[in-house]
Parts: sequence; C-alpha cells; structure tokens
Amino acid sequence: MAAGGALVCNIGELLEVATAGYLRATVHRVVSPPSDVDRYSVPFFLGPRLDAVVQPIPLPPELAAKARGISSNPNNPLLAAYGEKALIGWLRSHPRVARRWWSDVLAARSDLPQPPERADGDWDH
Repeated sequence: MAAGGALVCNIGELLEVATAGYLRATVHRVVSPPSDVDRYSVPFFLGPRLDAVVQPIPLPPELAAKARGISSNPNNPLLAAYGEKALIGWLRSHPRVARRWWSDVLAARSDLPQPPERADGDWDH
C-alpha cells in the first residue's frame, strides 16, 4: 500500500527479463476505493518496437547473485522477444477476434486459450 501522496512506479516485465529476475515485475492489482473517495490513475505504458529483443543488463556480481530468475507463469509468460509477448497478450485479451483473424497462429500455439465459437457459427461483434 502506497503512503499518502506517494508516486508509485511499477517495474515492467521487460526489466525483469533484462535483469534475469533481480528486479521483479509488479503484479498489477487495483482495489477500488469506497464510492465517496476519489482515485486518480494515469497509466502510461511504453514498449519497444515489436521486433525488439530484450538484452540482458550486466549486473555487478553481488547483484547477479541475488537474481531469482525470470518468473514462470504459463498464463503470462515473460519473453525477451517483445513482439511475441505483445501478440500473446493481444490474442489472449481478444479471443474471438483472434479466432477469426489469427486462427493459424492459435492452431500453432497450444499455450493460447482457444475461444469457443457461437452456436450459430457467427462471431461476436
């Protein structure tokens, strides 16, 4: 929980990959305040080019020894290839669009959720 008046900056997944887990990506959770309390949030996400590959950051030996390795979560894999990571996120977030326009990618990736088709065979719009 952040102290009053604090500015909170989350460490992103690419920094976790680059530091071999020395710095851990922040798990993003939002707890809505009571209805009579204002909450202001200005999210800003900056990513590299889709063809970028995150290179390891050389850490001093004493820090490298504390690196815990990259988190392992089959539902949210952390990858050095940014474009692949972004594509997985997009396909997972929009499964019906993915099935309609990226069915070849879904067929090749058993690790991605396979959205059900509607009973009438049509797509949700």
